Amino acid sequence: MTKLEIVGYDFCPFLQPCIISLLEKQVTFTVTYIEPNKKPEWVQECSPQGATPFLLADGKVLFESAIMNDFIDEVTPDSLYPQDAFLKAQNRLWINHSYDLLDHIYEIKTALDPVSVEVEKQKLCTKLRALGGILGDRSFFNGEKFSLVDAAYAPVFRSITLLDQHFETGILADLPVVKQWAANVLSRPSVQGSILDTYEDTSLAKIAQSGSAIARRWANQLSE
Repeated sequence: MTKLEIVGYDFCPFLQPCIISLLEKQVTFTVTYIEPNKKPEWVQECSPQGATPFLLADGKVLFESAIMNDFIDEVTPDSLYPQDAFLKAQNRLWINHSYDLLDHIYEIKTALDPVSVEVEKQKLCTKLRALGGILGDRSFFNGEKFSLVDAAYAPVFRSITLLDQHFETGILADLPVVKQWAANVLSRPSVQGSILDTYEDTSLAKIAQSGSAIARRWANQLSE
C-alpha cells in the first residue's frame, strides 16, 4: 500500500476532498497541518513555491486537489468514480466546476460593498440551480453511492451553509434540490471527519477580520 500524507492548512477547502476520500475508503493515511505564515523548511523543500495543499505518496509530491484525489482513487481499493467511461468523464467535469463555485464564495466573503456581494451571490445561485437540474431526486451526484463529485462539493456546501447560517446570505433558500444534496453530503461521517473542531471558529474569525461587506453587516447585527 502506498504511504499517503496530506499537507495543508486546517481551513483550506482544497484539502478536504482528499481527506474525505481516504476516510470513505478506510485506508491508513496521515494529515499534517501547517500554519500559513509559518511554513517549516521541509514544506519549502517539497513545494518550492510554498503551494499547498499537496500529497506525499511514498515521499513523492503531487499538487492540485482533483489530481491528488484521482491518484488516491487509483492507488486505493473501491473506486469512488462510476465504471462507465462517459460518466467518469462527466464526474471529472463537474468536479472542475466546483472550483468556480469556491471562487464565487470567496468573492462573497471578501467583497467590500453589498452590491458586489449580491452580484457574486446571483452568479453562484445560477450555477447551483443548473446543478440542481442535473441532480434531480438523487441522494448524491451519481445516485445512492457517494462519489468524488460529492467529496469535491463538500467544502462548497460547508462554506455556503456557514454563510447562510451566520451572515443571512440566503444562498440555498430557493434551491431545495441543492439544499437537500448539501444536507446529505454534510451529514456524511467522512465529511464531518474531514475538518478540525476549530474549523468554523477559524473561518468566522477570518471573515470577521477581513473588513468585507458581510463582516461589517455581521458586526452591526452582533452589536444591536
